[in-house]
Amino acid sequence: MKICIVNHRYFVSGGPERYMFGVIKLLEDRGHEVVPFSIAYRANRSSPWSPYFARPIAGDDEVVFRQQRRTPRTLWRTAERATYSTDVYRSLRRLVAAARPDVALVLHYLRKLSPAVLPALYDAEVPIVVRLSDFGMLCPQAHMMRDDRACESCLRDGLWQSVRYRCVQDSYAGSAVAAAALALTQRRGLFDLVETFIAPSETMRQKMLEAGYAHQRLVHLPTFVEARKGLPFESRRAQICYVGRLDRTKGVHILVQAMALLGGRIGPDRVRLVIAGDGDPAYLGWLQRLVAEGRIHGVTFVGALDSDAVLSLLGSSLVSVVPSLWYENLPNAMLESFACGTPVVASDLGSMHDTLVGADAGLLFAPGDPGALADALLAVVGDAGRASRMGEHARRLALERFAPGPHIDSLLDVARRARYTRSSRAPRRQIFGGRSATS
Repeated sequence: MKICIVNHRYFVSGGPERYMFGVIKLLEDRGHEVVPFSIAYRANRSSPWSPYFARPIAGDDEVVFRQQRRTPRTLWRTAERATYSTDVYRSLRRLVAAARPDVALVLHYLRKLSPAVLPALYDAEVPIVVRLSDFGMLCPQAHMMRDDRACESCLRDGLWQSVRYRCVQDSYAGSAVAAAALALTQRRGLFDLVETFIAPSETMRQKMLEAGYAHQRLVHLPTFVEARKGLPFESRRAQICYVGRLDRTKGVHILVQAMALLGGRIGPDRVRLVIAGDGDPAYLGWLQRLVAEGRIHGVTFVGALDSDAVLSLLGSSLVSVVPSLWYENLPNAMLESFACGTPVVASDLGSMHDTLVGADAGLLFAPGDPGALADALLAVVGDAGRASRMGEHARRLALERFAPGPHIDSLLDVARRARYTRSSRAPRRQIFGGRSATS
């Protein structure tokens, strides 16, 4: 099978790209051909299909909004990408005409690429499977979070709640553009062009059902992880770790505050915290000031690490922490920790709750509560036997529930069913531009 994979980045910047390149390897190992479509960033991995990639909104090294120069041209193109980009439509149609894929797996595409990805594929009669990496179809801010806690206002009361509360970039204008773009995409029926939505977490599937999407179009397919070998617990360092992006949604400041409380209970030098990752420079600076001004001992920021270094860190730590303030969508860092036999302490929210309840592979704590997190950390690092047992359960969970083989089998089954469903659809009038399409 020839599969077109669409994602706004063709380099690793976080969990979604680690998933993408992992899937590409698994598909190619089974003899399938993968055709990527992305934005032409300088950091991209090389690909023979890169001449077909869409132009960046600004420069080819200006990936996130805060990096982009605020010129009238870039602001216009940002708004255009959020609504409907004819440039992206044409670029993807050219790639599809050259590659002739059997099916498309679409990952991140709203905003940086464009909702135009969907009609470009549909008009070319390519069945579409969308893997939901965040809540961007339900919430203009994409995280369903406000004031440092989970928020469902847009789901209950309409998208304009995000404008009322300035949820996007803390800006009325930015929030209005994002809400209007999502409302327009819904009104045009572009999401109706998708055959199947893949929800990595049960929480995601439930929220899509609450939003009115038919259960027949939703498949719960968790992310996969390769099994790894961590150190025996008796050889591990007295160390807690965080691996992931550094921005406020991730709740790393809650972890830093919890470390101050933990140090007061067991002594400031008994256990250290290693924070690995990069992201929002302003947030990182604030975290570093919290550590310095609070005189919190044993906290080290090591920046972004490559995959081997991440696994080494996880496999040598007593526990890893996922202190997120939003529902998450089955974070890779949690699964990678399981794979290394390292228990996880996580916020009692969304996909973290779904995964850890009943698994005995870690502990949950009340979201946003440093005291509750400190209690949970003490329960793990203060009891080596319990930590070791949780680590064994974590590794078993990775092997049994999140193994790559069953994941790719299920993904290919979804792709085949999408091809069948698309071929059996009744003809539909084409309203998006380009040649007439049938389905």
